[in-house]
Amino acid sequence: VRGWRGFGPGEAVDTDQAMRLSAVFACLRLLSEAISTMPLDTYIRANGARMPYRPKPEYLAFQPPQHSRIEYLSQVMLSLLTAGNAFVATPRDDMGVPLTLVVIDPDKVKVNRNSRGEISYRIGENDYSELDVMHIKGMTLPGRTLGLSPLGYACETVDLGLSAQRYGAAFFANGAVPGAVIEAPNDFSQPAAERFQAMWNSRHQGVSNAARVGVLVNGARLNKVSINPDEAQFLETRQFQVPDVARVFGVPPHLIADASNSTSWGSGLAEQNLAFGQFSLRPWVDRIEDAHGRLLTTHGLSQVFVKLNMDALLRAGTTERYTAHQIGLDAGFLTVDEVRRLEDLPPLGGAATLP
Repeated sequence: VRGWRGFGPGEAVDTDQAMRLSAVFACLRLLSEAISTMPLDTYIRANGARMPYRPKPEYLAFQPPQHSRIEYLSQVMLSLLTAGNAFVATPRDDMGVPLTLVVIDPDKVKVNRNSRGEISYRIGENDYSELDVMHIKGMTLPGRTLGLSPLGYACETVDLGLSAQRYGAAFFANGAVPGAVIEAPNDFSQPAAERFQAMWNSRHQGVSNAARVGVLVNGARLNKVSINPDEAQFLETRQFQVPDVARVFGVPPHLIADASNSTSWGSGLAEQNLAFGQFSLRPWVDRIEDAHGRLLTTHGLSQVFVKLNMDALLRAGTTERYTAHQIGLDAGFLTVDEVRRLEDLPPLGGAATLP
């Protein structure tokens, strides 16, 4: 398992450990599931219009014994989000057409570039060419053959969060700090103290005894135990980790259940959701589409391209959609049947037919 180490004294962080931090797991889940559930199809441009390309290549149909589309895209996205690279084996038939797509563990792939600039991939004891392995990169520095690992560059942030998490677990497992203590005179015997404690709990513990007036005698005093500064700092650190990790992955914190710093609801969060699609999901979608489009080119389908449909994910509310449809109809660049297709309705001429 790949491990990363920051500049501090913390332990090296690997993918499995990083995912034990709830903010990291939530970001990976959100991004991978958002993209893996998008419909994937092949298209070709004809007469200036985008038309479905049929028959769809079998390796993009994801029929058994292949993995499902959701499982395949999820593995690709998790590879990109953790390692910064996704490697997909593309075994081919005698005609050079891929038979299936198999996502490879990034930790098992070593990328080499020779003096002619040719890239090869070593997996185990064997070397493979770019025709055998589809390589999808995340953000990449100039001249590098590998994309940058988001977790690798955020290792100190993740390590800090894990350290605070471990501190909290140890505090609650080993801590023995009561909510309050009663300070009694020196001559208070142990049996008397135990009887006094039992009497006090029976009269003041529980919801039914809330706000009941207590009486202390013989010089006894009630002292409430407050949280010390170190523990307060621990809570602040834990709270800060969520937006800090979300920032690394480009995820609005409220989408991973942190609305602590949100001062606006409704349209404010709606705009953040739209920005999430445009600036967080769109770059990953484009990388995946581009890589699979280049794969199609390798066996003669240079005019065919792959599209992940983001429309369902970014679909506006009913009022906004109908208003947009009306604008298209009034301007004349949409027909009623085209609008009905956008709404998953059959054309007015009759029942819908399969493409």
